[in-house]
Amino acid sequence: MSVKEYYNQYWSDTGFHPTGHSDNAVVRLLKKHIAPNTKVLDIGCGDGLAAGSVLHSQGMYVGVDVSENAVNEATGHGFDARVIEDAQALPFEDNEFDAIVSMEVIEHLIFPLDAIREAIRVLKPGGTMMYTTPNTAYWRLRLDMMVLGKWNPLGDTLAVEQPWRDPHVRFFTTSALRRMFETAGLENVEVGGCKGHFIRSLPGAQRMLGRYLPKEASRVYRGLEKAWPSALANRLFVVANKPVPSAGAINTTNSDASTVNALRGAA
Repeated sequence: MSVKEYYNQYWSDTGFHPTGHSDNAVVRLLKKHIAPNTKVLDIGCGDGLAAGSVLHSQGMYVGVDVSENAVNEATGHGFDARVIEDAQALPFEDNEFDAIVSMEVIEHLIFPLDAIREAIRVLKPGGTMMYTTPNTAYWRLRLDMMVLGKWNPLGDTLAVEQPWRDPHVRFFTTSALRRMFETAGLENVEVGGCKGHFIRSLPGAQRMLGRYLPKEASRVYRGLEKAWPSALANRLFVVANKPVPSAGAINTTNSDASTVNALRGAA
């Protein structure tokens, strides 16, 4: 089964079908870091509801995904969404977008660093990238592993029972996420966390008290989460910028050979 076939099945009625939604934490992040009236690319957009429902009204939104089923749902919701072959080969010109977002995608990629570098190519200098991903070191996951020896890759409802078939193939902590984006050549790299919850994350709490529990953690928990995202955040986010070439840099991309040789001779 190819990757495209897998994710078409993933987004089918018989698959996991993780329909998106913009919860308060995601809305706050998008509105804080993605400026209005900008051209935004959403890589791995799914049905578009995770980010598109916020960004579509703020500027020009384009979503891409390898799953035709997901893209059909996104266009059905009114978003500009397109099928791509691979996140490492985006069908756009260099420096085309003001901002790039990717929500819960890099953990699905075999080569996430290469995909980030391709995203950088289509991002304008100075543009913003914002990615989210599960936190492998979340306190509840640490507890499960330490006490029960249970591993949860978090990909779908069968993640614990059948981790060998889980769609998540890459796993991140705050430090690993920072190193990857710095290695990609981005600057102003900020890593933080969100969506952690103490009561909701207690064993059995969701099953027994789910509808009675507050959807968001208390202000106290969120304050602690901001200070210590490596353990208290359920999801991690990273925000970074594409470097702006220095004023003295020479761009030889479109220079003809004689110009380049003349510059070399002058040096």
